[in-house]
Amino acid sequence: MITQPLIGGFLTTYAIILSLSAALGLGLSSWLSGDDKNFSLDAGLGVLLISLLGARIGFIIRNLPYFIDQPGEIPQLWLGGLSWPGALIAAGAAILGVHLIWKEPLGELADSYLPLLGVLSMAIWLTGWGAGIGYGPQVSGWFGILVKDSFGMTLKRFPLPIIGATLSGLWIASTILFPLKRKRKPGFRAAIGVGGIVLINGIISIFRIDPAPLFGGFRWESWFSLGFLLAVTAYLFLQKENS
Repeated sequence: MITQPLIGGFLTTYAIILSLSAALGLGLSSWLSGDDKNFSLDAGLGVLLISLLGARIGFIIRNLPYFIDQPGEIPQLWLGGLSWPGALIAAGAAILGVHLIWKEPLGELADSYLPLLGVLSMAIWLTGWGAGIGYGPQVSGWFGILVKDSFGMTLKRFPLPIIGATLSGLWIASTILFPLKRKRKPGFRAAIGVGGIVLINGIISIFRIDPAPLFGGFRWESWFSLGFLLAVTAYLFLQKENS
C-alpha cells in the first residue's frame, strides 16, 4: 500500500489535485452540453461519486488478501488506492442509470462527458507520478523522470506517466474536435474516446513495473483492456452494419 502525505491531517495532494481536475472536467462537460448545463452538472456529480466508489471497490478486489488482513483501511481513501477499470465500469453504469431514470438519450449523454474523461485521465497519470504509481523501468537517458517508487527509492525511470497523460489528453481532444466525414449516431465519439483511453492504458500497463497482482503473467488491467476493446470493436462493427 502507498501512503500519501496528509495535509491538515486528512487530505492529500493526490486527492486535492484529483478533486480540482474533476471539477474542471465536469465544468467543461457542462459548458459543452448546450441547454442542459444544470442537469449535466448535477448528473455529472453523481457519475463522479459512483465512479469513485467503483474505483475503490475495484482496488479492494484486486488486493483482496491485503484488505482481508487490514479491513480498517477499506474506507480510508486518503491512503491511496483507486482502480481505473473499476471507475470506468462504475461510470458506465452511472450514465446508464441516468439514462433509464431521467430518459436522457444515452449516446448524447455519454458523448457529453468526454471532457471529464480526458481531464481525469491526464490527472490520474500525473498524480500517480507524484504518488509513486504507474512507473516504468529504470533508465539513464535524458528522457528519464525522477520517481519515488513504492519502496521509497527515488530513481530515474522511463516517463510512462507523462506519456500516458499526453496521449490521453490528445486522444480525447481529437475525439471531441475532429470533424466526422459522415453523420454518426450519438455515442460514437464516446465509444472511440473511451476505447482509445483503454487502449493507451492497456499498452502502458505492459511496461509498468510498480508492484501489482498478476494473472497469466500480466496485470489485471491489461486483461481488462483487451476485453473492453473487443467489446468496443463489436459495438462499432454493429454501428457500421446498421448505418
